[in-house]
Amino acid sequence: MTGIKNIILKLGLSERDGLFLMDNDHWKTHTSFPNRVKRLIENRIEPQAFFCFDNKPLILFFENPSDKEKLYETIWNFNESPIVIIIENDNVEIFNGFNFLKDKKTLEKLGGIEKLNDFSYFELVTGRAWEQYEDHLNYKNRVDYYLLQNINAARKILVQEQGLSSKVANALIGKVIFVRYLIDREVKLCFEGDSKYWTNNDFCELLNNPQNTKNFFDYLENSETGFNGDLFPLHDEEYNQVQSIHYNTIRRLIEGDDLDKQQPSLFEFYDFSIIPIEFISNVYELFIGKDNQEEEGAYYTPLFLVDYILKETVDKKLNNGKGYSCKVLDPACGSGVFLVETLRKIIEKYIASGVDAKSEDFKAAIKEIVKENIYGVDKDLSAVQVAIFSIYLTLLDYLEPPEIESFKFPILLHSNFFEADFFDTKASFNELLSKIEFEYILGNPPWMRGKGEKTKPLYVKYVEARRKEEKYSKILPKIGNKEIAQAFLLRSSDFSSQNTKCALIVTSKTLYNLQSDTFRKYFLDKFFIKRIFELAPVRKEVFDKSNDKAVAPACVLFFNYSNNESTDFNIIEHITLKPSRFFSLFKIFTINKTDYKKIQQSKLKQYDWLWKVLVYGSYLDFNFINRLKTEFVSIKDFISDADNFVEGTGIQYSSEEPYDATHLNGLPFIDSYGITPFFINPDKISVFNRPKVHRKRDERIFIPPMLLIRKGLDMRNLTAYCAISYKQILFKDSITSVSVINHAMDNTLVNIASLLTSSLFSYYAINTFSSIGIEREQTQSENKYCLPYLELGVKEYFKEIEQAYQDLYEESQKTLIDNFAVETLKNNIQLNLKQIEDIIYCKLELSDLEYTLVDHALNVSRPLIVGNDNEKTNLFSSLSFNDDTLNSYVSLFLDKFQPKFSRDTNKFTIEIWYTKQIIGIFFKVIPAEDYVGDVSWIDKQDESELLTFISKFSTEKVTDRLFIQKDIRGFDNNGDDFFIIKPNEKRLWHKAVGYIDMYEFADAILKAGRVSI
Repeated sequence: MTGIKNIILKLGLSERDGLFLMDNDHWKTHTSFPNRVKRLIENRIEPQAFFCFDNKPLILFFENPSDKEKLYETIWNFNESPIVIIIENDNVEIFNGFNFLKDKKTLEKLGGIEKLNDFSYFELVTGRAWEQYEDHLNYKNRVDYYLLQNINAARKILVQEQGLSSKVANALIGKVIFVRYLIDREVKLCFEGDSKYWTNNDFCELLNNPQNTKNFFDYLENSETGFNGDLFPLHDEEYNQVQSIHYNTIRRLIEGDDLDKQQPSLFEFYDFSIIPIEFISNVYELFIGKDNQEEEGAYYTPLFLVDYILKETVDKKLNNGKGYSCKVLDPACGSGVFLVETLRKIIEKYIASGVDAKSEDFKAAIKEIVKENIYGVDKDLSAVQVAIFSIYLTLLDYLEPPEIESFKFPILLHSNFFEADFFDTKASFNELLSKIEFEYILGNPPWMRGKGEKTKPLYVKYVEARRKEEKYSKILPKIGNKEIAQAFLLRSSDFSSQNTKCALIVTSKTLYNLQSDTFRKYFLDKFFIKRIFELAPVRKEVFDKSNDKAVAPACVLFFNYSNNESTDFNIIEHITLKPSRFFSLFKIFTINKTDYKKIQQSKLKQYDWLWKVLVYGSYLDFNFINRLKTEFVSIKDFISDADNFVEGTGIQYSSEEPYDATHLNGLPFIDSYGITPFFINPDKISVFNRPKVHRKRDERIFIPPMLLIRKGLDMRNLTAYCAISYKQILFKDSITSVSVINHAMDNTLVNIASLLTSSLFSYYAINTFSSIGIEREQTQSENKYCLPYLELGVKEYFKEIEQAYQDLYEESQKTLIDNFAVETLKNNIQLNLKQIEDIIYCKLELSDLEYTLVDHALNVSRPLIVGNDNEKTNLFSSLSFNDDTLNSYVSLFLDKFQPKFSRDTNKFTIEIWYTKQIIGIFFKVIPAEDYVGDVSWIDKQDESELLTFISKFSTEKVTDRLFIQKDIRGFDNNGDDFFIIKPNEKRLWHKAVGYIDMYEFADAILKAGRVSI
């Protein structure tokens, strides 16, 4: 028999590990699904069972469903479950829940019972199942992507081809979506005295008559006959823009015509009563358009981030309190997704109090809930209209069709939602909102820098005014680079009471940019930071539906205004999300234990560079870098001696060039790309010939000898492009020069160039430079010069490298290249570089731990930041049996614990239980007569004990919505033996991680008083 229970058993799934059976209400209390997901599973999807991982229903199970065609459409519109397993008459079919096949009206079939093992518990939790089927689960097959493309195609035609204004086109599309929602909810409408259930065909027929269509929209918005409210209102003169040709385009859209040849329409298969509210946010992104997005810095907010933030804020308040009030302000509400999801949670809490959801009192109550709890501000009218529209749809979600027919929307514009600039302190919303005691201020404010405005933006004026008000404070407010997100963080305090908590998504650059150090000092002094959730390492995947694929990195700041209390002893949780199989495909948060840290707020005040260490390093890296900063003078401090050096960037061009440069004409000029490590390419040298320049420079920077340093980095190695010029040469401001005045210091340039091209530079770049692994892989001189300066005595090796690069260049100019000579020269370069690097590390007196930290940065962090696909895949690959990586890892424990635990009668030994999926390390104290060696490898691939491993391999909750990929670790009953179990991924067993694990166990043993470590 292949019944559903047998299939589940064959997959190795159990209720202990994330399986939920629908006939047991246990799932309702032991899952933390967003309310919209829970309602759809219970009332629309109705599987017999589902498998859940990190709050995602990844697999749905059905047995003998009655209407498979309708089920396929529903699951695809649900857009949450990638795998669907249907058991029907002893036949097993596995489907892709993300890919609906229009012609066949079915989901894509992935296989039958022969493919079942691909989705076993092993394959699911290690990510191998998703890796194998990654191409099938492509986001371009999903309902939200199709819907956006279809609507975008119609909007382009309306605006670009048919001349309709953006505002009217946006409103028209919004009205159409509302009608489709009513149709899909099967709401009876009484238009022109005819009460009936409308169909898509009825609506298409109506669109053939422009006047009747306008009358129909007026009917829906009328306070007497329709729903009331602000449903994308249009004035008569705006309606007059809409002609038959425009309605015809809308009709073609909802009929399912392929308006875009590249993206077939699936409009006839969309179910607007199921599609998540996230699509509204994406529609908003289309509404404001790419140009406006660039100007205003507005981006849609991914729903997984909304869910996470609300779990940490609104959910906790509602779950721990007795009432259902929760006043929330979104200061840049956009499409209102935070407010919509907040409203859902409040209404759910209200329903749970035992009210009758079909009563007239309920209809009045949910309108009052909105009026009392939901507030939003945005300067874009389209955004405000979409937000109000989204709130209206959410209210209707909680009503059955008979109640919907007589429901009247509350008027929200100018009372709860405001079209205004949040920094306009004279706008009407200020007085109203200042009287409300908000529990939370939540949102995703714009990210942009002020650039060349003719008049100061309001947010800049706001910060300046605040600075004057606080002129007697020890630290004054200031924002770096006119970053508006920083201003939003400050402005939140104006609407914060003693208990108001804030969570805003801001650009990560706020935490690292050198120009924002004063802002950070002020923010750390005036606000308690509760948590930082850093998404920069996955920045290319977070906003993967944004118009701009190079969107700035994001982090979430959880904070509250200190009201002048000391913030020094506040403990900050810092969480960094790194690339993983689960996040790439499903936006599931699985992080490694080493990426979850706690830090005292005063430490960030003291060490501004520590912000970056928290992202890619550990407390061990902090100790290492702090040692170097304490024991050695930095390059920056060394070259600051004006008697010996002059430093600066080159010539700057501009449309305004007031300074004479004719005396420089005829001198050689180097393009920035002509600077490569140890070599200046003569092919990139031209003659300078400009009468004027934008800014004067200290022209001593052009006098040899000088070290020329490019702004950009070598993207392969994360080292600097720099070379010494022994001849006078000019260059642009994308090159920095360090020129020697006192020629007794000539060797200094060799030392600096050697440091800037070393792996130590890469280590510093990864762990301290403001942009590396955060945004663009370039850096500023202040970053480059933070390395310790060392007298190296490597001029001989340096000259060898310079000559080798010169010989390589000359060889490249020949008609016939001597490949043997080329390889010999390249090997010579590598040998000399190794000599220089050995001398650098010898001068620094690195310990084994410090060498290991550098290796981890180069071979784990660097590939994550700039590595190619093969390098990244290698990090997630499995270690082989008896792998040297694991032997290095366990050697740390032997060195640390063997002297402490081994006695004449006992021996400390290590067992490595190996599988291709998981590795367990067992540290044991055994009788001396049983001792056979320090380390023994045991292949457990086919052992039944593996099931015990798997039952323990799960996720450890940091919060209800954020999970750490669990390292199973602990002590056995006698207290001397301990163990650690992790996934078999190369990056998790690096020796640097071993140091962290070893110190953690040593600390735990010491605290438990088991032995003196």
